Amino acid sequence: MATTAGEALLAYLEQQLAELRQHAPGVQSKQPEAVHQMRVAARRLRSLLASGRPLFDDDAVEPLRAELRWLSGLLGAARDPGVVHERLATLLAQEPEALRSLSGPPGPAATRMDEELDALEAAGLEAVLEALGNERYPRLLAALHQFLADATLSPKATGAPGKRFGKLVANDLRRLKRAVKALPPTADDGGAARNAGLHEVRKAAKRLRYSAELAVSVPKESPDGLAPGRKKRRRAKRLAKAARRIQQLLGLHQDSVVARERLAELGARALRSGENGFSYGRLHAKEEHLAAASERAFLKLWRKFPAR
Repeated sequence: MATTAGEALLAYLEQQLAELRQHAPGVQSKQPEAVHQMRVAARRLRSLLASGRPLFDDDAVEPLRAELRWLSGLLGAARDPGVVHERLATLLAQEPEALRSLSGPPGPAATRMDEELDALEAAGLEAVLEALGNERYPRLLAALHQFLADATLSPKATGAPGKRFGKLVANDLRRLKRAVKALPPTADDGGAARNAGLHEVRKAAKRLRYSAELAVSVPKESPDGLAPGRKKRRRAKRLAKAARRIQQLLGLHQDSVVARERLAELGARALRSGENGFSYGRLHAKEEHLAAASERAFLKLWRKFPAR
C-alpha cells in the first residue's frame, strides 16, 4: 500500500496507463466506444500530470502532456464527427417531412450531413490507426512507463496522500473559480469569446473532477493520516460529482458549438450548389436554443456549487 502522496499518485497513474493500453485493440478494430474510452484515459493522464505537478521534481511532465494532447486530439477527430452526426440526425428527424425530404425543395440535407460527417469520422479513424501503427505511439507508452518507474519526486510528495491530494483539489477548485470569473459576456462576435470561455470552464471542471476522484481513491482502510478524513472524503465526492455535471452540461454546449460550425459549412456549400439551405438554418437555430439551455443549466448549478 502506498504510504506517501507521490507513491499513491504514481500508482493511480499506472492504472490510467493500463486503461490506455487496454482500449487500443478496440480502437484498432474501429469500435467507437473504445475510441471514446481511450481518449478519456489519455485526457485523465494528462490532467493528473498537470494537477500533480507539485509532486514532481523534474521537467518530464510537460513533454508527456504534449504527447498525450497529440493522442487525445487524434482520438477526438475520430470521435467528434460521430457525436455531431448523431446529434444532428436526431434534430433532423424531428423536422416535418417536407423539410427533411431528400428530394423535396429544401434539398438533400440528410444526405449531405451523412456524407460530410461520415467522411470526417473515417478520416479521423484512419489517422488514429496510422498513429497507433507508427513509432510515436509506442514511444509515448515507453516514456510514460519510464516516467512512472523513475519519476523524481519533490519533497511535497513525501506527505500523506489524504492531506496532499486535498491541496491538489483545492488548487484545481481555485482554477475553476478563476475560469468562471473570467467568462466574458455575450458580445457582438456571435458569442465566440463566451463560447471559448465556457470551454475553458469545462476543462477546468474536468481537471477538478479528476483530482477529486484521485483524492477519493485513497482506501478508507489506510492507516490514520494517509487517507482523507470522513469530512474531506465527503467533500471530495461532492466536488467530483458536481464537477462531472458541469463537464457534462458544458460538453453538450461545446457539441452544439461544433455542430453549428458544421451546419454553417454545409449551408454555404448547399448555397454554392444551388440547393435550398433552409433546413441547415433551422437546425442551426435549434442548436442555438440547446446551447443556451445548457449554459443556463450550468449557471444554475454553479450557484449551488460545493465550496464556492
